[in-house]
Amino acid sequence: MVGSQGDPYGRRMTRTALIFLLIAALLAGCDSDNSDRAGGDKPVKAKVLVMANVNGELGELEAFDDAVGRVSGGRLRIKWLNEYGKGRDGNAEVNLIRDVSAGKADLGWAGTRVFDELGEPAFNPLHAPMLVDSYELEEKVLSDPLVDPMLESLGDLGVRGVGVLPGPLRRPLGRRPLRGPRDWAGARISESGGAQVEASLRSLGATVSYDSPTRREAPESLDGIETHVAAVPGNHYHYDFPYLTDNVVLWPRPLVLFAGPDVSADDLAVLRKAATDAIPKTVAVSRSLERDGLSELCRASLKGVSASPEQVDGLRAAFGPVTRELEANAATSHAVARIHELARGGESRITTASCPDAAEPATGPAIPAGTYSTRITHEDAEERGFSWANVVEEDPDPRALKAKTREYRLEFTKQGTFLVYDVTLDGTANIGWEGSYSVYRDRITVNGNEGTKITARVEIDGDRLRFTDVQPGPRTPEALTWSAKPYVKID
Repeated sequence: MVGSQGDPYGRRMTRTALIFLLIAALLAGCDSDNSDRAGGDKPVKAKVLVMANVNGELGELEAFDDAVGRVSGGRLRIKWLNEYGKGRDGNAEVNLIRDVSAGKADLGWAGTRVFDELGEPAFNPLHAPMLVDSYELEEKVLSDPLVDPMLESLGDLGVRGVGVLPGPLRRPLGRRPLRGPRDWAGARISESGGAQVEASLRSLGATVSYDSPTRREAPESLDGIETHVAAVPGNHYHYDFPYLTDNVVLWPRPLVLFAGPDVSADDLAVLRKAATDAIPKTVAVSRSLERDGLSELCRASLKGVSASPEQVDGLRAAFGPVTRELEANAATSHAVARIHELARGGESRITTASCPDAAEPATGPAIPAGTYSTRITHEDAEERGFSWANVVEEDPDPRALKAKTREYRLEFTKQGTFLVYDVTLDGTANIGWEGSYSVYRDRITVNGNEGTKITARVEIDGDRLRFTDVQPGPRTPEALTWSAKPYVKID
């Protein structure tokens, strides 16, 4: 019978098929146990660590974010909590350190300057006055083993050190030039925290004001601030403090990265490797942000001034008490000596912040410098597709909704820059937009600092400006602000 004659072959083929099926199952089982093996069908599933960031964006931390993914092979990823702790009382970075210690976030960062407020002075050499004064030297210092004991000291605060990343160089910005000690004596200076920073400014004879989101002095009560160039345009500091001492670096603002108690030893090792690998790129980011900030400021009202060699020497001498205290402290003396050694052994020189020659506009502005005002109506807004609520939404005064008109101002400078002001019902002029402009024949090209660009036809009639044909279109906020009504010069 066909069935009985074929049975031996049928059984043999079945056993062979079963063997192949078992082998395939075993291979599949191996792959399921290790789904991230190269060539596997399943993608790597990243472990997510939450990192608290007091700032609204990553800035220099972008390099660390990239390095974590690269060093871990995609197995670790950071989820960022930006603007962490916004609205809380006290120093935001001190609050963040305590929260990470309590396990409320896996990771965090803080500037070196805040740790002495928690009784830990180990990081103070990194922002000692006029010690680290270039990006080249900062990169060398933070790549050196001298930072290892500093990171170990974080255990006393309930967190574990991950690394120290380079930060921007902070400089004097003043209502008047702040060069030698005589310029600082009696000046009221705003600073961002840290006992050593405060002591350094007081050693110059300055009166110190701590700047925080919950306690910020009016600019008119201050004579200057210590800040970094990239922070100036967004905060509009240069309108109140137009003098930047371009060849004086007070100190850098390095970023200390740390982990909370729930981060595993294996993950911590990856994070530390990522922090070290991120140092060169972080320096490049800081340089780029400073360069971009200068590009904006040099087209505006910034005035670069330089301290003479005698004034620089005078500043160093005035900072002497702070420096000597660091050299006498067992927790900081070795690091200070090592930084001096690294400075002598390299070619690094102070990083200046001078305006490039190319900062001048390519074509001279044709609009007479000054401030111009206009008022728009409900009908103007509706004609361009905006409700009156849209127009006055930034005004906290509830009566603004019932107002019949809204004032806007345009300010044009001789340097080819502009500002748009939205004037609230109480007369406060808030900067809404700024950038540079140029005029060719009857057409103005406006470039906002944040990247927005518009063009329009401009008619200049004495103290009166009229803008028409606003592009990219008539139903845009810029068209409403610029072309609804003529502008008349008020200043």
